[in-house]
Amino acid sequence: MLDLSFPWPIGPVPIALTAWVLYGLYRAVVTRDGLTSVSAVSVLGLVAFLAAAIAQMVEPAIDQILVIMLAQFLGTAVCFLFGKLLLSVQKTKPELSLKRLEARVLFRSIAAALGGLVVFDGVLFLFPDAGKCDHFTGYMADKCAAQELFFGIHDAPLMTYLAVLLGVPFLASLVVFAWVQFKTAGTPKRAEPGSENNAGG
Repeated sequence: MLDLSFPWPIGPVPIALTAWVLYGLYRAVVTRDGLTSVSAVSVLGLVAFLAAAIAQMVEPAIDQILVIMLAQFLGTAVCFLFGKLLLSVQKTKPELSLKRLEARVLFRSIAAALGGLVVFDGVLFLFPDAGKCDHFTGYMADKCAAQELFFGIHDAPLMTYLAVLLGVPFLASLVVFAWVQFKTAGTPKRAEPGSENNAGG
C-alpha cells in the first residue's frame, strides 16, 4: 500500500515545480517555440526531478555520492536529448556558424566549467550529511522538519536536485566546448572583437 504520511521522500514543492516544467515543455512543443531559455530551464527541472526520484529508489543500495555523479552524467545526456528534440520541432531553425575558438579562450572556458564542477562536487563529497535534520536541535530542528514537509526528506533526493540544477550545466558546458573544438578543427579562428573594424580602418 502506498504510504502518504509526511514527510514525503519527494515533497509537494518539487512535484508542483515538475508539473510546471512539464507544462513548459508541452507548450514549447505545441507552439513550436522549440529551444528557448524557458524550455531549457524546464528540461533541467524535469531532469532534476527524475534524478531525485531515481535516487530515492536506489539510495539504500548505492553510495550517495555515486548516485549524485550518475545523476549528473545521465542528466547531461538527457538534457542534450531533450535539446535535440526541441530543436527538431522549432519552427525557425537557428543558423549555426561555428568558428574555431582561440586556444586561450577555449582553455579558460574549459577550466572554468571543470573548476566549477570539481568545487561543487567536492563540497557535496565533504559534507554529505549537511542537509539532514539530525544535526539540529530546538528551533532549527523544527524549521528543518517543516522544510521536509514541503521539499521531502533531506538526504540523497535533495542533494540530487542541487547536483543536477548546478552540476549539469558545468558538465554540459564541458561537452559543448569539446564538441565545438572537434567540429571546428581546421576551420579559421573566430575573429577577435573589434578586429574587423581595425582591418577596415
